[in-house]
Amino acid sequence: MAKILIVDDEPQFRRALRLALAVKGYEVQEAANGLDALNAMQTQLLDLVLVDWLMPEMDGLSLCRAIRTLSDVPIVIVTSKQDGRSEALAAGANDYVRKPFAVNELLLHIQSALTK
Repeated sequence: MAKILIVDDEPQFRRALRLALAVKGYEVQEAANGLDALNAMQTQLLDLVLVDWLMPEMDGLSLCRAIRTLSDVPIVIVTSKQDGRSEALAAGANDYVRKPFAVNELLLHIQSALTK
């Protein structure tokens, strides 16, 4: 099954998402910020990255741009931000999901990104 990196500064959100994805058979890694995510990308082969937009140290858009210099891995922005879809896509994201969301909805976005 696919290996997914969750990048979010909220530990509770990462934990809940990790559990939901693991139940579906995904191998899940976590990063608390963009810098940790970039380090993880240099040591692991990933199939997809879920990125929170609003994070300290390096926001999600900056992380998307940095990932694009390293890889063409699918990136899904997962954010509470009400607008910004076009900004996220311009920064290199493949998809944009607004919090709160149903897990099944996110799973559909993940499946779609993995099959493109």
